[in-house]
Amino acid sequence: MYDELLFTVEAGKATRVPRRSLTSFELHERAHLQEWVLASPEILGPGTTVVTSEYDRWQSADGARVADRLDILGLDPDGRLVVAELKRDAAPATVHMQAVNYAAMVSRLTPDDVVELYSAWHERNGESVDRESARTLLETEYLLTADGIRRPRIVLIASDFPASVTATVVWLNEQDVDISLIRYRAYDVNGSTAVSFSRLYPVPEVEEFTIGRRVESVTSSIADPGAPWDSASLARLAGLANDSTLALLDLCAAPDPGTVGVAEVAAAAAVTVPAVRGQLAGLTMRLRNPANGFVQNVWPVQVTWLPGGVASYSMDPSIAALWRGLRAHQQDA
Repeated sequence: MYDELLFTVEAGKATRVPRRSLTSFELHERAHLQEWVLASPEILGPGTTVVTSEYDRWQSADGARVADRLDILGLDPDGRLVVAELKRDAAPATVHMQAVNYAAMVSRLTPDDVVELYSAWHERNGESVDRESARTLLETEYLLTADGIRRPRIVLIASDFPASVTATVVWLNEQDVDISLIRYRAYDVNGSTAVSFSRLYPVPEVEEFTIGRRVESVTSSIADPGAPWDSASLARLAGLANDSTLALLDLCAAPDPGTVGVAEVAAAAAVTVPAVRGQLAGLTMRLRNPANGFVQNVWPVQVTWLPGGVASYSMDPSIAALWRGLRAHQQDA
């Protein structure tokens, strides 16, 4: 199995670009690698936002200061905190244990803590963010809840990982600890520095690359679907929905929707397929968040899972009619 290979192409000839370390470029962890991730938090996962960075205000139960510095703390669209640990060049053999320690500490934060950290970090970076606006954003767009804080996701970023780390990370995932490895590569391309980021683990399942027979129906696993969708609930959802959710509902409610999949939603929302998955992942949590006032436990669309984990979406004709009427009213207003 070969690693990533990068080539430049001139006059039809491909020339391999040699890989280099950040050290050889005189690039550093905090001043460079960390700033790249802060500027592009999607490196940590689709839809992730930054809560804070360089956080070291920890203390034990007896009030003693704990001298640990968390590189980056993010928040997923499904309300889970993201603990990111970055290393310049190859990761040390203990990097995963360091990140687990941070995950344990941030799991004790409260929603108020997260709102305060988010507001303070953005203010330090020149943005005007008041606490109530931050709270509304994090609770509605990122589904921030106390339950979501309890199980942080861990992301390790380095140029390479030793076998002791990869073996432990696989085992931790088997124990239901969500931890992933992101590997970056640095290159000197005609005098300019190029850096790539790619997910090393978890690897895609084999089924994601296969094609199988379409399943015509699916049975919902939700024991209590809650109240049926009505105009008022759909209007509330429209007010909270992100671009992908609105595109999904619009496509499924069309008079002749055809097959609606993630690719179609991405095209309609003008976002990437990973961004669609990230934005739709929080829809269930949005319904379950008491602050949003929903009495429905299932989406207004049905999901049919095809072989390989491919989703196909559809909508009941009665709900589709309500949604079309709502959207038409919004356009006329």
